[in-house]
Amino acid sequence: MLTAEEKAIKSAIVLRELNKLAELRNARLVMAFAALPDEVELAALWQRLIDEGKTLVFPVLAGEDGRMDAVRVVNVARDLKPGRFGVPQPKEGVAIDPRTIDFIFVPALAYDLNGNRLGRGGGYYDRFLAGRAPQAFRCGVAFDCQILKEVPTRAHDCRVQALVTEKGIRRFP
Repeated sequence: MLTAEEKAIKSAIVLRELNKLAELRNARLVMAFAALPDEVELAALWQRLIDEGKTLVFPVLAGEDGRMDAVRVVNVARDLKPGRFGVPQPKEGVAIDPRTIDFIFVPALAYDLNGNRLGRGGGYYDRFLAGRAPQAFRCGVAFDCQILKEVPTRAHDCRVQALVTEKGIRRFP
């Protein structure tokens, strides 16, 4: 487990690495996430993307059926509230068409060297990525200590196309 200071320093380095991604620079509609305590903190990036004219959406767990929607946020500090499992999500808003998302930041507990991710067990992101937003560029963000040689996978699991850590960018075919 990283200390708060280590997390802040490494998160800032990840933010600098993300600036190198052409897919993020060229994206018009970006799906973000609010970090949990063990995840890279990207809050400084979210409002900047809005200020650059990008549309920013956050996931909303929408019902008991495991569906996840994406809802637009205009002001990150004002528009998010704790949702299911305590994860901040938009307070209100209409779900956007997931097929319009260009770039998705994908959280995980861990990633492996092939772009596979170990989520938190709900399957929300896997269902969303495969069934609702298959066209979006999928970018994982993690601390290098969260990279394992291999994570368990199943047939329905969705890999990321890039993984950004404080050590740089890894791309996966």
